[in-house]
Amino acid sequence: MASPQISASEHAIIRPLTNPGATPEIRFKPGTRQPVGPAFWPRLLRGDVFRQNAASFLESNARQFGDLVYFETLGVRVLQFNHPVLVQEMLVRDAPHHHRNMVMQRSKMVLGEGLLTSEEPLHMRQRRMAAPAFHRQRIAAYGQVITHFTRQMTQGWADGSVVDVHAEMLLLALRIVGKTLFDTNVEQEVGKIAAAVEAFMGFMPLAFLPFPDLIVRLPLPAMRRIRDGRAGLDELIYRMIRERRADSTDRGDLLSMLLAAVDEEAPSAAPATTMTDQQVRDECLTVLLAGHETTANALSFALRLLADHPEIQEQLAAESRDVLGDRPATAEDYARLPLAERVFAEALRLYPPVWVTARTAAEAYEYRGISIAQGTILVAPQYAVHRDPRWWPDPDRFDPERFTTAAKAVRPRGAYFPFGAGNRQCIGEGLAWMEGVLALATIAQHWQLLPLAGDKGPIPIAPSISLRPHGPVRLRVQRRAIT
Repeated sequence: MASPQISASEHAIIRPLTNPGATPEIRFKPGTRQPVGPAFWPRLLRGDVFRQNAASFLESNARQFGDLVYFETLGVRVLQFNHPVLVQEMLVRDAPHHHRNMVMQRSKMVLGEGLLTSEEPLHMRQRRMAAPAFHRQRIAAYGQVITHFTRQMTQGWADGSVVDVHAEMLLLALRIVGKTLFDTNVEQEVGKIAAAVEAFMGFMPLAFLPFPDLIVRLPLPAMRRIRDGRAGLDELIYRMIRERRADSTDRGDLLSMLLAAVDEEAPSAAPATTMTDQQVRDECLTVLLAGHETTANALSFALRLLADHPEIQEQLAAESRDVLGDRPATAEDYARLPLAERVFAEALRLYPPVWVTARTAAEAYEYRGISIAQGTILVAPQYAVHRDPRWWPDPDRFDPERFTTAAKAVRPRGAYFPFGAGNRQCIGEGLAWMEGVLALATIAQHWQLLPLAGDKGPIPIAPSISLRPHGPVRLRVQRRAIT
């Protein structure tokens, strides 16, 4: 058989498991050591394979089959981890047994050997070198950038108009990452970058086909878009690297930090302790594509949830007015906006942009008496674990109070992991928290969000490489009077 003041691990404080179901329960097929799970062919014949999206499928597995689920899809063996203890064992304790998952392995043809795709020991070396670029002091300096672009975006809204906030959040996050990564205005490159992101998201189905690198070379429109998107971004990033190499001034952006990064732990005999242009390109492309997409999705879901819950929205608006008045938010305000933080945390629980974390068994090994064969796919689905009623009573309800200090104190590590866990926990987590909190507070400070008739209720999702809203997220926006 992925904040300067807070992190996902702090939201999931380590405590003894005292809840019902504290000990993982693994059910096996009679007479075997194979965990129970859904059979592929009956699902195919019933049409479930076509009716159910992947996130909902993994959630239904957890509810029907328990804490550890085994299933096969067209010969691919999958082991699904649904309990906080098992999630921690998979992502932390047993990490040395694993490679990146199939999607990330095959995404190297687009992303190269960045932090999302590289294996050890390259991954750890790159992470050490990139870490100073994500230090809390460096991230705090981006607070003004986040607020500036958020206010600039909302100034373009007409009072009483209908806005597709998902499209707006994608553009906002792209502007923020362009400034913080390259210290540049990416307006002229927005079309190129957006097209590349769309092409990359469409790559996911190809990752499960044999020889995807050959498929990408086919003279098909979709394949041409992927190739063109990669070429366009390469031209953009390499041009900026060349310009920055010629001018070594530290502009306070991530690119300057990456170019100046030195591997202090490298052996003295190592030929190079700095990043090559290729390595810098790979890390920049990873931050550019993955960083803005995931944060934009989280903000889109959060804004729709606020529109559906006007009482919570009004509390957030009151907090923003009390803390900020009419002035722009700063990084120093982060700790003074606890409700904005809880709203963002709860949106990440219900609709985690990284909705499943997957690994591939790099070798055969024993796990709780179960033989895991080399090549087995191991998945820890945030979307399912974040909705487990043992840890989240009434799990489908939007309730930011789940993230008060008292509420967090009774939950185990592994019940909440929107940024992953272990040595591959998202290095940009702090920036995502800063962006989410300051953007939500800035919007609530000046605008009221109203759902359109017929739109209230569960938000349709589109799970791909990230969890996106399915279609536009249209809300009516009304300007608030600042008193």
